[in-house]
Amino acid sequence: MKHEINKRRNTAIDTNPIQENGSASVSGIENAPSVRFSMFARAITDAGKRLGLIVPSFRSPPHDGDLDRTLRRHSSGSIVAIRVKDRPFGAVIADLVEGVIVCNRLTEREAGDVRNVLWDAAIHVEQKSHSTSTRRPTALIHRSRPTDTTAAA
Repeated sequence: MKHEINKRRNTAIDTNPIQENGSASVSGIENAPSVRFSMFARAITDAGKRLGLIVPSFRSPPHDGDLDRTLRRHSSGSIVAIRVKDRPFGAVIADLVEGVIVCNRLTEREAGDVRNVLWDAAIHVEQKSHSTSTRRPTALIHRSRPTDTTAAA
């Protein structure tokens, strides 16, 4: 196993990301719920602006942890807060879309047309994130031991 000496602390650092049993802790950054949330929120925001709608700000989670979605109206705009944790991501996307609909007080007919456009934008984000020809995979690798005394931020 490869080790380097950290000259500042005079300790050995394991430079091999593979653990003793041959596995590594690897996860794609695009799969992190907060990253997915921001990707979809940005796409839905952009699509709503192209339609000339007033698009709310999106945040997560709501202040009240018991609710899946909250809406607050202010003189400067609206804020839609959506719970991501422990929910199907399709429900999160639906809350993003419905947040735009509710903030604009659209009629039933207008809402149907806008939903189609916003869901289309969401579908394109999903297709982009699954496309292997246009992106390079990103992995986060971290393995800590009980004896480690350093922290990463």
